[in-house]
Amino acid sequence: MKTVAVATQNAHKAHEIGQILHIDGWDFKPLCALGISTSPVEDATTFEGNARIKARSAWEKTGLATLADDSGLVVDALGGAPGPLSSRYAGSDGDDAGNNAKLLAELERVGATELAARQARFVCAIVFIDSDGTELVATGSCEGRIAFAPEGAGGFGYDPLFLPEEYGFERSMASLSSEQKNAISHRARALTALKAELASGKGDKCSKEGSPPFSQTINRQRLVVFDFDGTILEGHSPVSLTYALLRKRVLSVGAGLKVGLWGLRYKLRLPAEQSVVRKRIFRSLAHLPAQEVNQMMADLYTAQLAPRLRPAALAAIEQHRQNGEKVILVSASFRPLLEQAAAVVGAYHVICTEMEVVDGYYSGNVVGQPPEGEQKLIQLTAFANECFGANNWVLTSMYGDHHSDEYLMDVAQHPVAVNPDLRLARDAKAKGWQIVDWEFTPGN
Repeated sequence: MKTVAVATQNAHKAHEIGQILHIDGWDFKPLCALGISTSPVEDATTFEGNARIKARSAWEKTGLATLADDSGLVVDALGGAPGPLSSRYAGSDGDDAGNNAKLLAELERVGATELAARQARFVCAIVFIDSDGTELVATGSCEGRIAFAPEGAGGFGYDPLFLPEEYGFERSMASLSSEQKNAISHRARALTALKAELASGKGDKCSKEGSPPFSQTINRQRLVVFDFDGTILEGHSPVSLTYALLRKRVLSVGAGLKVGLWGLRYKLRLPAEQSVVRKRIFRSLAHLPAQEVNQMMADLYTAQLAPRLRPAALAAIEQHRQNGEKVILVSASFRPLLEQAAAVVGAYHVICTEMEVVDGYYSGNVVGQPPEGEQKLIQLTAFANECFGANNWVLTSMYGDHHSDEYLMDVAQHPVAVNPDLRLARDAKAKGWQIVDWEFTPGN
């Protein structure tokens, strides 16, 4: 593992940088995690100059590879101000209200009374210094205009006044969701440019001794895995399928009650063996036309499951797709249901339970091993090796809600426990994994 010191005291910022860069084998740590609490004086006249001051200081103190950024707002009508003084434009560092008030006053003073005359951009410069002193520089910007009054409750700094070009100069940065903002942010673009510099061959010195050139390893295909039931979906699809089979009198009442009891145990986060549900449903589907069952499951997805897809999960999937990662759904649920979900969320591939078809009819048997527990990891590895080549892919993130997802989470760079069961919650806390609450009430 290569440790990279990020010249910031903000642990969230260091984590965000690591997420955007997605470099296998690199661990990005803020200075506070390395026992450093002091910061150098940033007195350069450019963003790049200030970033270099911070990077050089961290490099000298830690002896590690370091990464530093400096960013701010550039307004054409003000000759590039506030520029590197953005955070202390009004005199005090971090006085957002004062900075915004002064910005509006200065634009009025120079007569920038038309929106077209208030052209501006957020600019970010990044300086990376490897442990041997090799330096790379990258920049990114986000074009926009300055509004006449603040708008939106989100964001910070000049976000309430900045109208990004990507949204037609009609919405402020502070009115965008974090996902929308990150997709167009100057820092994300600068980091993307830095990654391109590394991948071009300039970063080959950054490889560990005996490892392949960095330009080869950084270009490995990045995969993100999402479990379906209880992670993307609010609830459990086999239980919904059971109710549908009961209504159609395909499943007996006795079997339905047993599945319902299983669903209750699952909802209460009690131990529940998933194969019990699968076996009972498979038995009920035996000797039914596969086409008829597939259509029934497609209708079930549209009517009952689609409205229960968690908005936070959909936003996370879209963000990963925008980052160039391939999203894979892995679940022990049934292929007709998973294929419907994959089409909606834009997943690249699904790994799920396959039901045997004989002469156009379901036989009640499973093809191969259902992807449960360790089988999820085994089947993902087999698929990725075949599709992208062994050692040519990396699992960057894994989202799961059940302790059986830990086989995949253990090998992911960034495991995320979504409304986890008791065992996964305990393990995630012990291992320092991220825990999120994506629960929502369908229909609200």
